[in-house]
Amino acid sequence: MGAGKINMKIRRFRAFAEKKDLQNVFEELQGKWEIYYVPTYSDAGEISYNNIMDIENLGINFHGSHQGNRQILVFFKSEECLWRVYQYKDADGQEITRYSALDAGNSAFICIDLNGIYKDCAIFPTEISTMYYDNNTVKQLYDELKRIFRKQAVKIAGSCYICPGAYGHKEKYRFCTIDIKSPPEYDIKVE
Repeated sequence: MGAGKINMKIRRFRAFAEKKDLQNVFEELQGKWEIYYVPTYSDAGEISYNNIMDIENLGINFHGSHQGNRQILVFFKSEECLWRVYQYKDADGQEITRYSALDAGNSAFICIDLNGIYKDCAIFPTEISTMYYDNNTVKQLYDELKRIFRKQAVKIAGSCYICPGAYGHKEKYRFCTIDIKSPPEYDIKVE
């Protein structure tokens, strides 16, 4: 490895989970680790949550796509989240101050791309990932979160954990992986 290069081991997994499923997973995690959550972006300043249930609309997908829903970062309470501040203009040309937790100084966190039910007809997977798997503490937290999801899951389909609430509605939901407009052939088949 050359000078100045960082060796990153990236890991990720996905789980189809309703709000109650997510609540069960993160309550168990929060009982074992001293952690807090921050949104990736905020227009309201430097926000943090000690309990994931304090995040509004947990388990809801707003856009009918696996991307761009709500991304949060998980930090250890011993780690400070550094925020980057920048300006942008909204659709009306108003200048807005935005805060981002995606600062180069943050190097020990797990990323959660929260998803869930879309318009009571589809469900999108929540994705958990980290670029810092080579950090032993992050590795332990990531592995523990994956273990909890694996334990809570009713089954695995298409390499995704299927949690009880999602599985209980397998006849009702499309298990979408890309976009609500995508052909059903791209969905995960849950038997």
